[in-house]
Amino acid sequence: MWIVAVLLFLGPGILSAEEMTLDKILSQMDKAGADLSSMRAGIHQKKWTEILEEFDDGESGEFSFLRTPKGAYLRKDIESPTVNSLVIKEGQVLFYQPAIKQAQRYDLGGHGDKAEFLLLGFGSDKEALRETYDITLVGPEQLEEQQTYKLELTPKSEKVAAFFVRISLWVDTEMWVPVQQQLVEPTQDYLLIRFADIELNPKLPKAAFDVDLPKDTRIIGH
Repeated sequence: MWIVAVLLFLGPGILSAEEMTLDKILSQMDKAGADLSSMRAGIHQKKWTEILEEFDDGESGEFSFLRTPKGAYLRKDIESPTVNSLVIKEGQVLFYQPAIKQAQRYDLGGHGDKAEFLLLGFGSDKEALRETYDITLVGPEQLEEQQTYKLELTPKSEKVAAFFVRISLWVDTEMWVPVQQQLVEPTQDYLLIRFADIELNPKLPKAAFDVDLPKDTRIIGH
């Protein structure tokens, strides 16, 4: 009886943390993903360089995606410290840097792009995740005001591991989508990405993923 009293005193989170398994978390992510067609959020990312043992100054902006029957549209607009836009849609990548009046454009073809990993955990099917990664539940973790579960994903294929050898996701316990990602490269450098003010299923037209390039923009690639 006294054990129950202690658990009640400590709070309901203790019980729920013990009851939550990896499979239950992935199932909750599946349910959230089934209804997820679009997302918009603030984004802050910073790069850790292992040899220097330090983060860079980081950059902030807005991230959005739209899922359609023909594929996903992804857009990342960095507003600080240097303005740039990256868009992936219809099998093509566009990276625009207005400060130097330059845009890089290339076809993905059968290859992926690192930016596509930003969508990991947003509508990902749990069986597909398990086919691609060995997944471990690290445990519950508090991120400021958000309660999360931290998952660690290790790629099974060399193709995925060539990008990132390990990926950590901090999954929010209310929305069941990642609010933070850590993407670890083979060099052990990593990108730490935090999503804020997440909006699920906002109305996003395909035109929101168009980039109007000024006439004096130098275009590299296709």
